[in-house]
Amino acid sequence: MGPRQEARARRPALADFGPHAQRDLAARLAIDPSDVVKVVDELAAAGYAERARDEADRRRVLVSLTPAGRSALAGLDATARAVQEEVLEPLDAREREILHDLLSRVGRRLG
Repeated sequence: MGPRQEARARRPALADFGPHAQRDLAARLAIDPSDVVKVVDELAAAGYAERARDEADRRRVLVSLTPAGRSALAGLDATARAVQEEVLEPLDAREREILHDLLSRVGRRLG
């Protein structure tokens, strides 16, 4: 996964977790801290994330989503839901539940 895809994949974490120190974000996402820097650089360059010094500990840098980042994420969520509905349209509710359970089991196995 290149930096651009990595940035797209990681942006929801900032929405879920709120402002986070880069080091803590790397640990929470189980990625190398140097990769977090690259991802945050790309998100910041696009106007989707910003860095700020932690007022409680000026050595720490906090990363958070900007309003533009939240808006872009909302748009991506809407698109993902629409695609999911289209792909799963042939399945009834019970079949969707079974598919979800099976994919969850596979996901847990993969780590």
